[in-house]
Order: sequence, then C-alpha cells, then structure tokens
Amino acid sequence: MTTSRSAAGREARGGAVVAGVCCLVLGLAILLAVPPVAELSGGSGTVPAVGSAAWCAILAAVAVQSGAVALSTRMPRTAAAAVVLTALLLAGVAPGDLVSVTAVPEIAAAYLIAVTTGQRMRNGTAEALFAGVTAATAVNAVRSGTAGPLVALGLGVGQGLIVVGVPLLIALVVVGRREVRAAHEREVAALTGEREALVASAIAAERIALARDLHDIAAHHLSGIAMLAAALARQIDDRPETARESADDIRAQSMAVLADLRRMVGLLRDDDMTPLAERSLRAIPDLLEPRRTDGHGVGLTVRPNGADLGAGVSALAQVVGYHMVQEALANASLHAPGARCSVMLDGTGDDRVAITVRNDRAPGPVPTSERGGFGLIGMRERAALVGANVDYGPTPGGGWQVTLELPRERQLTGGMSP
Repeated sequence: MTTSRSAAGREARGGAVVAGVCCLVLGLAILLAVPPVAELSGGSGTVPAVGSAAWCAILAAVAVQSGAVALSTRMPRTAAAAVVLTALLLAGVAPGDLVSVTAVPEIAAAYLIAVTTGQRMRNGTAEALFAGVTAATAVNAVRSGTAGPLVALGLGVGQGLIVVGVPLLIALVVVGRREVRAAHEREVAALTGEREALVASAIAAERIALARDLHDIAAHHLSGIAMLAAALARQIDDRPETARESADDIRAQSMAVLADLRRMVGLLRDDDMTPLAERSLRAIPDLLEPRRTDGHGVGLTVRPNGADLGAGVSALAQVVGYHMVQEALANASLHAPGARCSVMLDGTGDDRVAITVRNDRAPGPVPTSERGGFGLIGMRERAALVGANVDYGPTPGGGWQVTLELPRERQLTGGMSP
C-alpha cells in the first residue's frame, strides 16, 4: 500500500511538472503570435509589441506562474498564492490585453490543486484563487481603461468562474471517480480477506471434526490389539503357527493405529463426539432414511447387493466416506433444491470402495450464493488424510456428481480364538 501511494505521488508530481512546462510553452506561443496579428489587424492599442518591457513582464509573470503550476502538487497553498499574486502584480504594472495569457497557468493550477487536495480545496484555497483571479482581471480592465469599476468587477467575476470554477468542477468529478474506484478496490480486498478467513475457518472446522474421531479410531484399533495379544499369550505354547499369525495381526493393527495417529497429530479435539458406528459405511442407509421419508428423491444402490462395504476399510476412512455423503447431500439441497439425488456404494473393487453421490438438475430456479466451495474443501481435506481420491464436477444433464474412492487395508488373517 505504501509503495503504491509513493508511486502515485511521484506520478502526480511528474504530471505537474509536465503541466508547468506546457503552460510556459503555450503562454510563450500566445505572446509571440498575438502582437503580430494585432498589428496586422490595426487594433494593437493595448497589445504590447514583442520584446517590449510590458511584453517581457508578461512573459516573466507566465514563467513564474508556470513554475508554481509545476510545484502545485507538492505545495498547493504556496502555488495558489504565487499564481494569484503574480497576476495581481502584472495587472498593476503592465495592464493590457495580453495579461489574459495568465489564465492558462491559472486554469492548470486550479485543476491540479483541486485534484491534489481532494474533494474540498482546504484552507480556503478555492476562494483565494477565485478572489485573486477576479481582482486581477478587474484591476487590469480598470488600469487599461477598457471598462469602468462595476463592469470590470463583472468581468472579473466571469473570468473567475471560468478560470477557477470550471477546472474545479472537472477536478471534483475526477477525484470522485478516483475515490469510488479506491473504495471499490478496498471492498474487493476486504471481501477477498473475508473469503480467505472463511476458507481458513472451514478448513479448521473440518480438521477439528476429524480430530473428534481420534478417540474412537484409536480405541477401535487398540481394542483389537488387546484381544489379539490376549489370544497370543494362550497360543504361544500349543499353537505356534497361529501365534505367529496373531503377532502379524498385532503388527498390522499397530501400524494402522500409528498411521491414523500421524494423520491426526496437531489437530484439536472437543468432547461432542458421535459414536464411530454411527459414522461408518454401514450407517449411510440410515443417513439417507430421513431424506427419503420426507419426500426427497434419494436413491441408494449397493454393489454387490448386500455386501459389507466396510470390510477392509479403516475406521477413519469410513468416517470420511460417511461425511462425504452427508456433505454432498447438503450441497445438493442448497444448490439444487428439489432435485433427485442418488447414492451408489460400489465395493466390487478389490483394493478400494467407490462412493458416488449425484444430483439431477434443479427443477426450478437455482439460488445464487456468493459464498461456496467450503464443503468441497472439507472433502479434499478428509480424503487427503486417509489417502483417498475425491473427484467432483457437473454432469452432462446439468446436475452435479461427487465420487470418493476409499482404499482398502490388508485383511487380518489371524484368529483370536484361544
């Protein structure tokens, strides 16, 4: 932000310098062109000749005013004072028609000072510029004998409105548009920050939800290890082969729980836990039942029919699958209300279980939402923790589909009988 402001300040100062040079060049061009034209037309009574003392005084005044224009963005009040006092001094010293050349740097100064100081020219700068231009024009008209005091005052007011009022109005429009654009950029930045905070909050919530499963998953594995160890103690002497298989099973269970603990390390946990059995693949039909009894079109397909899809799938992976179905159905209700949904549990693969949730196109208008995508972020987070693959996207018919592939673990081969 500081860098952008300093760059904008350098650009404004450079623009003011360019404007000052242009005022000097334009003023010099007018001073060189008007006297010969006035002499040819026979009306050069109040127009000084090129190179005369009055002409040089006007050129010096324009040069001073152009220098003030070049400094207007750095020292606006000083620049305004220099422009006004120079015009007044010139009107008193060398009155005539060419004094109006000073209007060029006066217009530039009024515009640049207004743009620099914002929507209000602070400390009465606008009033001072208007009063100075009015006074200089009136003094010049009276001193050159072209008008009486009242007419000269009217000419001064008109000159002030044109030289100061018009640039001020243009500058106010420019400043207003600039501030609107800056406000829009701040709003976009705030919305971006809010969205990033919401994403971070959603990710944190998903991680906390996963951390809640730590107790159940660890208890699940450790209970199996304890049972295998008890059986092993009675098998060592009379059934060494079975004891060896039990030892392998203990090792496999230990590696599984260690892997789950590694995935969970660093996550927080609260005490509001749902039992593990209620968040397994076997519990998915129970998850769908309330929606089906409420009249929502939710179909369930299990392949192979009647198979135990949780066999070989770790407890943590089953929790991930359960929450994926829950989140996908919630997203369908939010983004495609009234659309028919279907859930497929495919356990035909030897090494993985595929869960697919699909919803059709919404029958009516689809509600718009400026915030979204957090559920999908949670799915990716959960899938990554258990080494699963998740894929989602629109269907050809205008609906939406989410597919999660959960890996199977190696089946335990040893028995636990004494």
